[in-house]
Amino acid sequence: MSNQVIKTFSNQYKLPRLPIPSLEESTTKYLNSLKPLLSFEEFEYTKQHVKDFIKPGGLGQKLHQRLIDIDRISPYNWLDDTWWIKKAYLEWRAPVIINSNWYLLLIDDPNTPEEYFTNNNEICLKGQFSKWQIKRAAHLIEKMLEYKNLIDTESIPPDITRTYPLCMHQYTRCYGITRIPKLNCDELIYTPHPAPAKHILVIIKDQFYILNGYDKDGQRYTDGDIEIQLHQIVDDVLKVQLDPPIGVLTADDQTLTLIENALFIINLDDYSTGMGFDKFSQNMFHGLNAHNRWFDKAMSIAIENNGRAAMNGEHSPCDALIPSIIFQWIGLEPTLPNASVSGRSIISPKRIRFTINEQTLKDIFEAQKRIDPIIVDSDIVILQFSEYGIQFIKKIAKCSPDAYIQMVLQLAYFKTHQKVVPTYETGSTRQFLHGRTDTIRTLSLESKAFVEGMENKSLTVQQKYNLLQAATKAHSIYSQDVSNGKGCDRYLLGLKLLLQKDESHPIFTETIFIKSQEWILSTSGLNSGDKLNGTGFGCVYPNGYGINYLSGEYLLKFGIESKYSSSETDSNAFKQNIINALKDMKDICEQINSNYEKEDRL
Repeated sequence: MSNQVIKTFSNQYKLPRLPIPSLEESTTKYLNSLKPLLSFEEFEYTKQHVKDFIKPGGLGQKLHQRLIDIDRISPYNWLDDTWWIKKAYLEWRAPVIINSNWYLLLIDDPNTPEEYFTNNNEICLKGQFSKWQIKRAAHLIEKMLEYKNLIDTESIPPDITRTYPLCMHQYTRCYGITRIPKLNCDELIYTPHPAPAKHILVIIKDQFYILNGYDKDGQRYTDGDIEIQLHQIVDDVLKVQLDPPIGVLTADDQTLTLIENALFIINLDDYSTGMGFDKFSQNMFHGLNAHNRWFDKAMSIAIENNGRAAMNGEHSPCDALIPSIIFQWIGLEPTLPNASVSGRSIISPKRIRFTINEQTLKDIFEAQKRIDPIIVDSDIVILQFSEYGIQFIKKIAKCSPDAYIQMVLQLAYFKTHQKVVPTYETGSTRQFLHGRTDTIRTLSLESKAFVEGMENKSLTVQQKYNLLQAATKAHSIYSQDVSNGKGCDRYLLGLKLLLQKDESHPIFTETIFIKSQEWILSTSGLNSGDKLNGTGFGCVYPNGYGINYLSGEYLLKFGIESKYSSSETDSNAFKQNIINALKDMKDICEQINSNYEKEDRL
């Protein structure tokens, strides 16, 4: 048997193109998703609009044919090539901070000296940098460069499922990618893969430095070599006159391109937020005041002066799943207390200086005024639930883990607000060339019956369990359809965008079309997150929640974000009701399918 490694991009030519689903199937799926939101009379009214839309010779048929024509001229993918990145991200005029960016909290390094784990240690005072912080930063930089080398040399096996390979294109959209704000529509700047840059941008006390990841011969520096450079940067920044916080502008809508080619960013914070997760996640999401960050870069890693680290990412180049895979890999090896030095000539870091005038200072001031309320309004909490994980869900609940977690969120929302709402879950279409995502509409008649049934004291445990099974099965079917390119949301978006100036139809203008896409619950699951302490992103609507989760074998982690300004939402209350839902569902599953044996963990 051959031990030859399959190259990273070897399956790309085998991948099918993203299909165009049928008009009838898509509109049926859309109609079914409306049933939990409409009365019988309202549903019948909308049903007639859909019937007219899809009739032979009707507008739906014409738009469908136009979409086929778009597909024929698209090099790779009718959605990604034509609309998606622009419509979903680059044309969105809200600041990327909180509204679009995501974060991933790395686990604490097992080699962290014990004194760094105390909240009031003297070596991590505000305004200082620590030796351990620099060591860990150097290690993370070297591992990030090592992973880039694995991508560039195609040494990573391609991602696959049990039945099909997955597109690896997004791995080429992680390093050296920068979003450039422009009028009306932003732009992504990147060089051809592999990204040729050899440097990393280090931001420290709002100052900018170029750190070289490779020597003059192109050889990658060791942890120890990078550590020397970081010490040089810290020594320099402590004695120079500091420039104003230019990075604040990237949280707003300004244009700066000097750092666009850097492979990624390292943010060294001269403070720590303690050992809890809520304050830590806030710092890693927005820098507390948007300082010492550059939010337009595809990947940035911030390290507090106690050594805790996290990644912040700009969402448009790739979905957070891919950086989470990279970050998981980065966390596999702990930092060495005594990293080796190669002995090669080390290129000294170089500080970047900006030409700053009165207008620049005014822009920074105005940007800060716009950003501060966004930061203050963000209500972020982290939940780590350790009573059970996907082992229990599979063995005792006998459900799809992701469908089960989605029902947990449905039940938690119902417990909090006594109603159901449109719910978005990210569904992957990576089995297709350049595939990214489509919408899994979690809210269904089955999920509504389940949450109402769980709160109905007159139902038996068996009846409640049956409702859970029906809801998770319905969700799994919808999820599989989306994965197979048969979701309705991206398809309907394509049809709507192909309307000509003199064309319209009630299906696109009636209230329910918009209302059914108001994702009060915006959710997404990543990987098991064994090397991650948490993850999160912002809510889509001011009266909603943004929830990202990591489903481990025995540990479930949720990042929850809402707005303090909303009288309807409360992240801590929702967190508590996730716990309540997890426990209630565990109880009925154990009663039906016997107790969960702790020995199963062994």
